[in-house]
Amino acid sequence: MKIEKDNIKTKVTNRKAVVQAIAKQDVEAKRESKYSPEIQEAIRLKAYELYVQRGYTPGNEIEDWLTAERMVLQGSR
Repeated sequence: MKIEKDNIKTKVTNRKAVVQAIAKQDVEAKRESKYSPEIQEAIRLKAYELYVQRGYTPGNEIEDWLTAERMVLQGSR
């Protein structure tokens, strides 16, 4: 039983570390972004629209983001 408890505690600790690392990366990415918060939000919304148009099919997140980025930036000129 002791081994099982230690294993569960390790999994929880590792999970917490992963969540914290992802949160830190997110904060750093927002801080380093070359776009204003308004442009970032417009890109985020457009990328989500593209995802919805594809029927919520996962796997094209980067393509959706880059397409949305291009569309928003071309529209803001």
